[in-house]
Amino acid sequence: MAPPLLGIGFAVLAALGLAVQSLAVRLGTRTHSVVDVIAVMFAVNLLILVPIVGVVEYPQYGVTLDSLFAFAVAGILGSLVARVCYFVGIARIGASRTEPLKALFPLVAVAAAVVVLDEQLTAQLLAGIALVLAGSLAVVTEARTSPTTATGRRLWVDLLFPLTAALFLGIDPIFTKLGLATGTPPMVGVTIRIAAGAVGFGLYLAWRAVGDGRVPSVAGNRWLIVASVANTVYLSAYYAALARTPVAVVTPVLGTSTLLVVAGAAIFLQADERVTWKLGGATAVVVAGILLVVQA
Repeated sequence: MAPPLLGIGFAVLAALGLAVQSLAVRLGTRTHSVVDVIAVMFAVNLLILVPIVGVVEYPQYGVTLDSLFAFAVAGILGSLVARVCYFVGIARIGASRTEPLKALFPLVAVAAAVVVLDEQLTAQLLAGIALVLAGSLAVVTEARTSPTTATGRRLWVDLLFPLTAALFLGIDPIFTKLGLATGTPPMVGVTIRIAAGAVGFGLYLAWRAVGDGRVPSVAGNRWLIVASVANTVYLSAYYAALARTPVAVVTPVLGTSTLLVVAGAAIFLQADERVTWKLGGATAVVVAGILLVVQA
């Protein structure tokens, strides 16, 4: 199998893992808080990745100071801040509405390229941006009329969480690519990423425990385990794809997870979310816009 095709295969696997994770998080937050979900996820991530990397990559792990810094920053931005915002969004407005808004993250990378690198705005790029913004506006409008979401100021606050997740997920790949460019193996990189996020989250838990004695409660919820394993698959496949294939190819493939989440919510989350034809159409418009943006 040619390397580009292998990279696309990993991107497809990452999209499937991301979709399963989002649906399982929605089911898990029926009975557990977002803090509980994230605590289990970091634990499962490390329990799976550390032994595998320790054996497979031994004795040359290929870590440099530059790659350590790059992957650690990616972990803080993507696996901690963005993860928290993303999961809070799922818990508050549902997976089917959070996912299309989170999918705005390619626009962040494009905006950075235009502003910082002085890249040119093409007609295709502008058309893609217009589609993404139109689809996102339709998602927001649909959320305002849905009986399963909050209303008024609370709804606008809830919508900020997936949008913030999109912001940090748009910055995250820059550091990921910098780390991979040093020659550090993808599995080592994703393990460093998770470990950095886990350290940051652990410090938060310690601060919270000292303040009010609260600790995560994670007993007996299979959906937290499913979400955690799916997240591990997603991150591992995502890094493997980026190591073999350009971001402009990986991003649109990963964007298909948005359609998978909305379809999955319509089938499996009928008791929690109301997936309308308007929401489905808006999601399709967002994905079409992303395809134009990343290929411009």
